[in-house]
Amino acid sequence: MTTPVSARGVARRFGKRQALAGLDLDVGPAEIVGFVGPNGAGKSTFMRILLGLVSRDAGDVRVLDLDPATEDLSIRRRVAYLPGETSVYAGMTGTEFLRFALGFYPRTQELPRRAADLFELPLGRRIREYSAGMKQKLALLATLRPDVELYVLDEPDRALDATARLHLRELLAWLRDAGKAVLLSSHHLAEVDALANRCVFVFAGRRIPEERVSSARAALRHEVRLRVTEAIDLPGGAELVESLPDGTLRVLVDGEPLAWLALLPAHAVLAAEVGATRLEDLYRALSLDHEVSR
Repeated sequence: MTTPVSARGVARRFGKRQALAGLDLDVGPAEIVGFVGPNGAGKSTFMRILLGLVSRDAGDVRVLDLDPATEDLSIRRRVAYLPGETSVYAGMTGTEFLRFALGFYPRTQELPRRAADLFELPLGRRIREYSAGMKQKLALLATLRPDVELYVLDEPDRALDATARLHLRELLAWLRDAGKAVLLSSHHLAEVDALANRCVFVFAGRRIPEERVSSARAALRHEVRLRVTEAIDLPGGAELVESLPDGTLRVLVDGEPLAWLALLPAHAVLAAEVGATRLEDLYRALSLDHEVSR
């Protein structure tokens, strides 16, 4: 079976800036991989290398068993790419742009009706009259209509409202269920958390080793999210990590979280959550770990 993405030791420098410093990443069939990291971490550069739009300085890259350094056109016929800085031709109508964009692909597909609301656009109007969100929807339509094996999406939910992001989530899940592979970068971590089979974390051009990710996950399993009806003194053996705006307390417990919860007065506990590993919390923990280790 063809592997959508296999990359080892990918490096790229722009002048004095090291954008990628030996990045490894794989994407399998019927898989959504979340590509997570801060701005400037190298995510967009890596995605452009996959398409042959940027050359690599070192490393081995195979996209659908092809090398983007020498077989870039063959790759782009089989991969749909949405860049982070979406650009559409303002002088065209929506219909004209779609005809132009989809003309590069040998096959297109009909999208499921349940996701049609995402693409309710005035296709007969000039794109210069579109809002930022409408332009993003048009670019998404041009990216997701091609019937290809791999979709590389850099910030696909940029400028979309909450309803449109929900429809996009449904559509990407549909693509995965149809056997397609997706590499997805987004700063909306809740969207990535809901969709991705797994996540790859990258900081300063380097992938966070899996053992560090596992260690951070294990530490978060000792975290309790707590809402109380009144101010109380927390029992010993725990550290208050954060008080969230909605009144939730994030508490890190030294021992067994359930045993610690039993020490709280029952009448004062409105809600409690133990051991949930949100992507947002995992990303925050890895960010702090990265800063400390620099």
